[in-house]
Amino acid sequence: MTTNAETLAARFHTVAARRGAAPAVRDGEEEWSYAGLAEAVDGLAARIAPEAPDPGARIAVVCPNGAGFVTAFFAILGAGGVVVPLNPALQERELTEIMRDAGVSRVLTTRDLQPRCEAALRAAGGGREGAVMAIDAARAPRVAGPRSAAVAGPAVCLYSSGSTGRPKRVERTHANLLWEADRLIAALGLRPGDQVLGVTPFSHVNGLMRSMVGALLAGATLVPLAQFERGAVARAIPERGISVFIGVPFMFGMLAETRWPRSPDFSSLRLCLSASAPLPPDTSRGFHGRYGMYVRQLYGTTETGSIAANLDARVEDGLATVGPPLPGVEVRILSESGAPVREGETGEIAVRSPGTAHGYAGRPDESQHAFDSGWFRTGDIGGRDSRGRLSIVGRKSLFINRAGYKVNPYEVEEVLARHPKVREVAVTGLAAEYGDEKVKAVLVVREPCDAREIVEFCRGRLADFKVPSVVEFREALPQSATGKILRAEI
Repeated sequence: MTTNAETLAARFHTVAARRGAAPAVRDGEEEWSYAGLAEAVDGLAARIAPEAPDPGARIAVVCPNGAGFVTAFFAILGAGGVVVPLNPALQERELTEIMRDAGVSRVLTTRDLQPRCEAALRAAGGGREGAVMAIDAARAPRVAGPRSAAVAGPAVCLYSSGSTGRPKRVERTHANLLWEADRLIAALGLRPGDQVLGVTPFSHVNGLMRSMVGALLAGATLVPLAQFERGAVARAIPERGISVFIGVPFMFGMLAETRWPRSPDFSSLRLCLSASAPLPPDTSRGFHGRYGMYVRQLYGTTETGSIAANLDARVEDGLATVGPPLPGVEVRILSESGAPVREGETGEIAVRSPGTAHGYAGRPDESQHAFDSGWFRTGDIGGRDSRGRLSIVGRKSLFINRAGYKVNPYEVEEVLARHPKVREVAVTGLAAEYGDEKVKAVLVVREPCDAREIVEFCRGRLADFKVPSVVEFREALPQSATGKILRAEI
């Protein structure tokens, strides 16, 4: 259990001392025992500490998923710093903006990314000689490092996805993260014998907490992959005996649709969870039809961490739900006025838990709007059924204003996804005259198709005001690293 004086680094070392020679990370051909990983963490912490003597120094990690990222994460915390995990796919301008906003003074990265990080840090005003360190977990000095940290301050600086605007900085404390990790481990039944696939980016809350931190604090074995490539995933699952796979809808959709020359054996899997974006029920059914296991949904936000998970014994009865809230997480469904709605009605989802951040750093106005008396207003629209299971039906700020009506883009997407020629779809609003909006559908198709066919398919399935008036075909939909559709780019 979490104590007020405990840190993530201290908890990791407690688990490592107990697990000893047991495998902690299997990264390609390299295997790290818990004892060996703890040594590497201490060694790197000893290198960082003299350069970051002030508690709370912001240190960015720009690394792909792997043992290097794991070592850097716990070493920064052990040295008393704050981790700013950044996606290695970000370009120099993007890195600069975040480094400046977070006040990054130092960067741990890989040798090939070092020049980009050096340029970004200089542009952010934090550059100095040696401020960007290329790390290699295998060569970290084997010397004891500090294990103290600023417990009351933030442990990590994360950034909201920015799907509805400029990404906002979310600072979560050791207590926030340990509380979430404890609930996740208990709810998901993570245990030492598990082999956890780490393919979702560790720079995002989903991969960071649900795969990396969850696996290691449970004493399980983490199997990281630097990026999602379906062939690599299909090989890793049987070869490594993967038992837990926490991904995003795109990953499960790609695997469900792949026609292998010889179907891979996924029988080692006991739990598949999708998060970061809504999972279409048909994707879960397709995955089950091919591999014999349903994909369950987990719901969370960067600001709150994990909120709910569909862990029903009969998951097929509620594929469209994200399950009931995790123990200790309070959820309210609110009307536009902020009052709780009646049972069966939908409204904005508000969340309160010890895992929730206190606001957006440096954004008092936005914090005041989104955070109220410990409750975070998620902006997600949803409801609760008679069994207490949550369903997410849309995003408040994404609703389209069409001729005085509100159009939920997710509802239109669900209908279009049933068209036999449609592979992927995203629906958004397109500005029109007099403050009105058109319904725009952007499609990736399996075979040739035209706009008239799409519109005719919608008629009779949707009210006329919901039928797309603009239809566009593309080779691919723009997506973030976590599988969210970048609606600003469609």
